[in-house]
Amino acid sequence: MNKNLLALFGARICVQFRGLDFGNPSAWPLVPRVFLLVGLYCLTIGLLCFYPLSDYADELQKSLDKEQALRAEFTDKLGKAAHLHGLKNQRDEVALTVEGLEKQLPNSTEMSSLLFSISQMGRDHNLQQELFKPEVPIYKPYYAIIPVTFRAHGSYHDVARFAADVANLARIVNLSNMTIWPRTEGTLTLETTVRTYRHLDPYELAAQAKRAEVGK
Repeated sequence: MNKNLLALFGARICVQFRGLDFGNPSAWPLVPRVFLLVGLYCLTIGLLCFYPLSDYADELQKSLDKEQALRAEFTDKLGKAAHLHGLKNQRDEVALTVEGLEKQLPNSTEMSSLLFSISQMGRDHNLQQELFKPEVPIYKPYYAIIPVTFRAHGSYHDVARFAADVANLARIVNLSNMTIWPRTEGTLTLETTVRTYRHLDPYELAAQAKRAEVGK
């Protein structure tokens, strides 16, 4: 009985393979179409097993690495963009601060007046000046430091008032290397370096740029 069923089933399958139109596989019966699809699938798998895919694998890995790098760069730039407004505000604040400091720097023509004012300030506070000697300027990229050796004597309160008034000047002036010692009873000697700052003149800026170029 089983043999008859198998024979009948085989005969029906064989019938489906007769008279196939190879120009139109879509019109084939079900069994031939299944056999065709299975055959194409096996053929494709076989070809892929022998096809050199290592080169494409390397290229794919490079593309994945590039994608990761681009993602990291995008994240970094996105974070910077988020803080851009705050950075612009900080830049504007720094620019205002620098502008304010620059206004405190005299030019070369105003420097003599500033030095005279400092010297006169000592006299106004009853300091007996022994030495007021401008030293060789110290040049920086955009400004110059003018050190002045200052030595005078007077009472403790006169020296203190002089130092306080220097600190309150509108210009940037400071007292460095300050030394104080007794002179006579009730009198002190003050020796310090008065450091003042000024803008560089155009020709000094040009000379600075030329020296920097030669140094390269």
